[in-house]
Amino acid sequence: MDEIEDKIHRFSQTQLHILLLLAKSSKGIASSPNKIRGKTGKALGGVISSLSRQHIQGERLILPWGKENRQLKWKLNTKLIAQDKLFKITEELLSV
Repeated sequence: MDEIEDKIHRFSQTQLHILLLLAKSSKGIASSPNKIRGKTGKALGGVISSLSRQHIQGERLILPWGKENRQLKWKLNTKLIAQDKLFKITEELLSV
């Protein structure tokens, strides 16, 4: 298991759901969701914020990617992990 996989294995279920959303999205870009696993508003914003502060090998895991209808858009940093690999890891972790 490499450093990024090890870090992903330590994330909360809500963080994993957000990463799965990015992994399934077109080009790894998605708007902030309105609700995930019962979290909304500031609580969900806090989860996304914590993901945006994750630094692995000197790079951020997710990057802010503009706004859409008053919501921030986020992009997966594919320099760190490919979308298909992230999809496999998050789907496996969420199915356990």
